[in-house]
Amino acid sequence: MTDWSNLKRMGISESVAAEQDLSSSVDPKCPVSFGGEFIRTTFTTETRRTQSLHSGLGLFRYSPSHAFAVSKWQKLVTVVALVLLTASGLCAQNEKDGNRKLQNVRSYYETAQRFEKEGNWAKAEQAWRAAIKLAPADARAWTNLGVALNRQNRSGEAVKAWNRAITLDPKLDGPYFNIGLVLVKAGQSAGAIPPLQKALRINPTNEGARRALVAALIGSERFREATREIAQLLAQMPGDGGLLELAAQSFVRQGRYAEAVLVLRRRLDLTHDTSQLWAQFGDALDGAGRTPEATEAYRKAVDLDPASTLVRYGLGYLYWKLYRYDEAERELTEVLRRNPNDPRAQFTLGDLYLTRGDAQKALPFLETAALAYPNEFDTRFALGRALMLMGNLERGIEELRVAVKIEDSIADGHFHLGRALIRAGAKEEGKLELEKAQALHAKKREAEGERLRKKLP
Repeated sequence: MTDWSNLKRMGISESVAAEQDLSSSVDPKCPVSFGGEFIRTTFTTETRRTQSLHSGLGLFRYSPSHAFAVSKWQKLVTVVALVLLTASGLCAQNEKDGNRKLQNVRSYYETAQRFEKEGNWAKAEQAWRAAIKLAPADARAWTNLGVALNRQNRSGEAVKAWNRAITLDPKLDGPYFNIGLVLVKAGQSAGAIPPLQKALRINPTNEGARRALVAALIGSERFREATREIAQLLAQMPGDGGLLELAAQSFVRQGRYAEAVLVLRRRLDLTHDTSQLWAQFGDALDGAGRTPEATEAYRKAVDLDPASTLVRYGLGYLYWKLYRYDEAERELTEVLRRNPNDPRAQFTLGDLYLTRGDAQKALPFLETAALAYPNEFDTRFALGRALMLMGNLERGIEELRVAVKIEDSIADGHFHLGRALIRAGAKEEGKLELEKAQALHAKKREAEGERLRKKLP
């Protein structure tokens, strides 16, 4: 799962919407805005028709019927004028009310934004809800309400608010981006990709959406697409630390450790190096087969954050891997002093003591590790060996049987189980296990030889 704090460090956070032209949401249209024009056209047409009738008689004079018609239209005009004056007054009042409402909505915008700057997200939520009550069709207010809810760890309600914003204005990229970002945070990388891609189709310049899309693609193991998006961003911002970290993460996940080393080296040459960055650099170096250099990187990581048991364990593990057992013991013991229940440190320290031949000292650490990781070959295999050295054949054989059942392709598992069975008197079964070990060992040597031949010019 991609860590939320990592996303923030990489420059990815929710999108808030700026104030839109709110007049369309709160200013009612005057219902008689074109009524006068309609009546005026009708009256003019009727007058021309009456004149035409009289001109057909060769003269134009007021006849009694004509006078009556004119009188009738004069009265109609008077009535219409009164109606229009009344409507004009109502329209002016509506316009005044609409402007007041508009002013109130803008005031709520300003209030909400002030609370957001203060980090008071509950008060910001109240202000956005007040704005929405006056302007329920304001998609931007719904977008910002979602941000306020999300900052209060109410992501379900936030997504509903953003979906409402999308319904009101499907051309806003912010709600799609925010929904995708919440899904990335929740580890739902595959589900985050469609809304983030939609946000980018609406607004290809949305840098935050592209960064979040990279994180989602990496989380979905769609590394080729992630690399393409990263390259597009790095072309514009070659010195962006967050992008370099995303690129390194993608390379590590693909096992492209040498490239990850180069990218992280560039990142560390920038300002603001951290313990976590040095640890990531150490992991990449170790993956590239440069374990001594990895140890130095982890040493710097511990210096920057001596309280981190995670980083200190990494340093102890690398010392153990290099057979620097005294230094490994020192770091692993310190990890367990700070966190007595750390199962990784329990296992590595127990295995260290077992390698030294001190099964009695190793046994309690390996017992704890096996309880924490019951389905791991290493923990059950090491515990079985320790029990055998302590003379507990029955339990030792039981643990070794479990180990080879978990992973049947490791020669050492079958070898130690075979020796234990022969020691316990089960010679035929023991011989079968030793034969399996011999066959697996031969197969491994053959594969290694083939790899070496492929490397030859």
